[in-house]
Amino acid sequence: MVNLKTFVGVLKLTEETAQNLGLQSLTPMDRFILTTMWEKYEKNENGFSLAFDDFTKDCSEKGISVSKAQLYKSIKRLISIGIIEKLGGQRSGLYTFVE
Repeated sequence: MVNLKTFVGVLKLTEETAQNLGLQSLTPMDRFILTTMWEKYEKNENGFSLAFDDFTKDCSEKGISVSKAQLYKSIKRLISIGIIEKLGGQRSGLYTFVE
């Protein structure tokens, strides 16, 4: 029961924080993509690459399937709410988090 109590506590904290940051509209897949992006960002804070083939390979290792449409829809949403920004030109696959 202790594990369930901890889990529910973390969920509540996550939801409160999402509301405080204005991120409550993110879908579970948006949140998964966001955390995967953050892992890439931690390895390269000057800009991380987000090519679909590499991304899906990383996801499949975690047992998650993400379509190309879903990935780019989530990227567009994260850019529009000001969490990430695209680096370079229109066709660049480089992104970074907005500080």
